[in-house]
Amino acid sequence: MTGAAGSLGGGTADRFSRLRAVARGALFLLANLTIVPLYAIAVGPFRSWQRGLQLAWCRAMCAAAGLRVEMVGEQYRGGPILFVANHISYLDIPVVSGAVEGCFVAKAEVADWPIFGTVGKVTRAVFIKRVGAQARTQRDEMLARLLAGENLILFAEGTSTDGSAVAPFKSSLFGIAERLPPGLGLTIQPLSIAYTHDADGAPLNGQRRALYGWFGDATMAPHIWRVLGMKGCRAELRFHPPITVAANADRKQLAAEAQAMVAAGVAAANAAMGAATIARSATAMPLSATARAVAGAGRQSGPAAH
Repeated sequence: MTGAAGSLGGGTADRFSRLRAVARGALFLLANLTIVPLYAIAVGPFRSWQRGLQLAWCRAMCAAAGLRVEMVGEQYRGGPILFVANHISYLDIPVVSGAVEGCFVAKAEVADWPIFGTVGKVTRAVFIKRVGAQARTQRDEMLARLLAGENLILFAEGTSTDGSAVAPFKSSLFGIAERLPPGLGLTIQPLSIAYTHDADGAPLNGQRRALYGWFGDATMAPHIWRVLGMKGCRAELRFHPPITVAANADRKQLAAEAQAMVAAGVAAANAAMGAATIARSATAMPLSATARAVAGAGRQSGPAAH
């Protein structure tokens, strides 16, 4: 029941198990067919249930993907908050949403994604176009959400990458900072996302970034199926010091400052991943030498040696 569908030169954690994919796929479908509709009808006096349902969905998605999420740093608890992060995969959605409460800001085409687009609509994501007459209206909606005390979550690169580095942040997405009314305090907290090691501890670098990262021309359905069939991996979510935004702030400066923090966090995760690779190699070498020595001693003490 196993195959090489998920293997990109790593260890046993890369190996695709059809049985595992079917079992986790059942969890994936069950969560989306039950929790998402319940969230949609949790209105009025039941609105307080929404966050609990959202957390249940995030946990189910992470369990289906075999994700072990580890958080570094402290989350800012004031408000309103604009969380800005790098973007590697659709898996970022349950990873981030399971840790912070807020509505996502996503590009308009995400609304048409299977499952995740529906989840975005149900959870009141702000779908934006960065050009055209609608851009100003969408910025006004984002500002209105913040004024109402809601938090927003933004993947500021504007696309997904392989996680080896962080692309420049789209400064247009920080345009609301230039439209803050006097007296309104806005806080931006940068977040770094990294998928660092598989379930066996092998680093997810090089081509193996594509095992859990969804970028380039990858098709979603086959990628989800492959993820469901692998053992899983470690996801790191790093909280950086918050940035206080004053009225008439410069969006380009804010974008650059936030990007630098997120890039530093991703670089730290990648550096730790590289150190782990060296440590694994160094640990394996003495064992191999020892095995050869024992084998050699055995041959010398055997009948042929006398």
